[in-house]
Amino acid sequence: MPPGADRSPRQLWRLAALMALATVAALFVRVTGPDHRIATGAAPVQAAAGPVTRPSFTVAVTGEILPHPSVVEHARRFGAASGTAYDFAPMFAPLFERLSAADLAICHLEVPVAPPGTPLSGYPDFGIPAEVGPGIGASGWDRCSTASNHTNDRGSAGIVATLDALDAGGVTHHGSARTADEAGVTGAFDADGLRVAHLSYTWGYNGSSPREPWMANVIDPDRILADAARARADGAAVVLVSLHWGNEYDGQGADAQRSLADRLLASPDVDLLIGHGPHVLQPIEVFHGKYALLSVGNLVANQGSERPSTYDGVIADVTFTKGDDGRYHAAAPMVRPTWYDPAAGVVRVVSVALDDPSLAAIAPQLQASLDRTRAVMDPYVVLG
Repeated sequence: MPPGADRSPRQLWRLAALMALATVAALFVRVTGPDHRIATGAAPVQAAAGPVTRPSFTVAVTGEILPHPSVVEHARRFGAASGTAYDFAPMFAPLFERLSAADLAICHLEVPVAPPGTPLSGYPDFGIPAEVGPGIGASGWDRCSTASNHTNDRGSAGIVATLDALDAGGVTHHGSARTADEAGVTGAFDADGLRVAHLSYTWGYNGSSPREPWMANVIDPDRILADAARARADGAAVVLVSLHWGNEYDGQGADAQRSLADRLLASPDVDLLIGHGPHVLQPIEVFHGKYALLSVGNLVANQGSERPSTYDGVIADVTFTKGDDGRYHAAAPMVRPTWYDPAAGVVRVVSVALDDPSLAAIAPQLQASLDRTRAVMDPYVVLG
């Protein structure tokens, strides 16, 4: 069999990533200083997949990928070492093992890629390098939610550039679209032997809506429930919904979030809610016997040392097991804390980093991050 034959895009990117991991240890560049920071219509439902026999399935979800200019500068310096303009894989390298262990790994790309031929930009209208897509794919993620308040920062061309970049990394996506046909897909796909759906929506776009309403998804409970029902009709055994919602820097969660979670999870068509947007962690709560991860925090961002909790995130693993009723039910999430090291430009898995003698200098920051995460997310936090 020739090299690469019959391998999925995910496998190919992981093979490339494994080759790159050997160089990561030398790439600890230090940069200081924080950065300040309804789709309409519906396509016909495709033919449903065949019967599902897989007994269990695990999804891993992570916090917001929000590359401020200093984060992009780290990617540029990593790229100088690897021979590319920008290389995001080294900053995500410590996550690779955990993400690869899941049947499906989902990220949230908060900001758009700068359209070709246009300059990069930071807050308030972001535009990041297209190399972020291959970096995400090489690091173990399979899919990204793309609906956020920054989706339209660089207009329609930015939406197109973002999805093109994710495609280049072999990463599927939901939340924004280049065409009406793309917007109309059910969100259902085959993931490691199980038909799964993943849907993505945001509260709005900072006052600048996309040119066409189908180019990105606004939170509308009726719309979300209808989309989930269509995905279920398309054979999805598990339906995951990403929501960009809540109030920035609120570590408690808002009544509006809980009200929406209660309504959505009351439906038999929605199995799990994954929250982003506040830039900090919020609690995991249960509605109708199902889990709502109100906010999984930031994965990578630099919003200033005066807001230390904005460097905290998690890898949250949720395992679904097929019950006697024929439906898949989620076990309690297993949350592994992460911390973005702004000096090195690397996302640390906190428990692993605390056990690394070479990182003793940042142990106090890692321990403080762990303490903050436990205060919000216990009893779901696990180490290792």
